[in-house]
Amino acid sequence: MMKKWMLAIAAPLALIGQPAVADEKVDAKAHKQAEAIAMIAEMFPAEPLTPEQQARLPLAASLIEQIMPDGTMDEIMESMFDGMLGPIMDLADQAGPSLSTFIGYDETELELDDEAVAEIAAIIDPEWRERQRRTMDLTKVMMGQLMTAMEPAMKRGMAEAYAANFTQAELEGIFAFFSTEVGATYARKSYQLTSDPRIMHAAMSELPKMVATFEEMGQNMKAEMADLPEKKDFEALGATERQRILSLTGLTEEDLRVGMRQVAEQDVKDAPF
Repeated sequence: MMKKWMLAIAAPLALIGQPAVADEKVDAKAHKQAEAIAMIAEMFPAEPLTPEQQARLPLAASLIEQIMPDGTMDEIMESMFDGMLGPIMDLADQAGPSLSTFIGYDETELELDDEAVAEIAAIIDPEWRERQRRTMDLTKVMMGQLMTAMEPAMKRGMAEAYAANFTQAELEGIFAFFSTEVGATYARKSYQLTSDPRIMHAAMSELPKMVATFEEMGQNMKAEMADLPEKKDFEALGATERQRILSLTGLTEEDLRVGMRQVAEQDVKDAPF
């Protein structure tokens, strides 16, 4: 549960934190960031605590300090990278580079083998492998810093949630458990266990079921969308529609044609059915 909260919050914050590209855009960027933050906050409205719940808040806060000691969120992020993303990145590294990141075309489109792809990658960026490694290392460090910065707010939110959802007697019972040696050990290890290789191996062993579910989802999605008109491609645009897009974007007609063709091709690739 904690991991889901962490990723759900971190993703939009990472987008908000993109650097400004020019000094004159700083004010506009700050305004957009404020709007984005406000929008995200509005997505999760919370009822104020009642007086009874407020009275339970100190005990709930003490409980959260037991469950989530300082540095926990950084440990979660490190465990997730080492236990989950690390093996995935190792596999991607062994598989070689993706040609589309170098020339904009996928190797399957050009029918190139791995040796040809590797040669092209080495010509354009001889250090692509080292660049990929450093990107992952830096991402791990920066996400750890982000989680550490978010930890106090997460603790406050969890304390309020516990105060609102548990009675005084229940909080006292939970507090008593985490005050024991076993409880303290469980609190320290529980978050890290979510990325334990045993759990990941068990989950990956069910991939056939997951694939079957996604295939069924694709068919259901296709049926659900059957009565909707297709998204227009460049040729389907009327003259007025086309001219309006050109005037809004400043693109040439050829630019628009090429761009919409690429979007259509990508839609076909991404379609789940």
